[in-house]
Amino acid sequence: MRRLVIASACFLIVTGLILTWQDSLPIDEEDLFISLLHIWVGFFFIVIFPMYAIDHLNTHRSRLTKFSWTLLSGSLQLISGIGLVISGLVLLLWGNELKLPVTVHYLLTFTLIAGLIAHWRIPKNK
Repeated sequence: MRRLVIASACFLIVTGLILTWQDSLPIDEEDLFISLLHIWVGFFFIVIFPMYAIDHLNTHRSRLTKFSWTLLSGSLQLISGIGLVISGLVLLLWGNELKLPVTVHYLLTFTLIAGLIAHWRIPKNK
């Protein structure tokens, strides 16, 4: 499950950045395909992210009672993941005419990247 969450998050990050900077990239008509892939993997992420997050929190419950950098980076991932799901659904329903959800989705993408890298690099206390 962990690998599915990480793989889908990385895929969503890459396709999201491609869609964001599609004007400066040499992508022609394939952007519709990339957009559909991003949406479908986003639906998949909506299903597996809460299951993994709840399981992960229950597994590491004993370590969540005191502050650590791992706790901070994991909390950052959880909050940004929830925000990405919500803003992604808003973008799916209303499109990118609304500038606030687009900006929030974009900023939360970089927040999730930072949280993933920090969580991966911080030594875990066992």
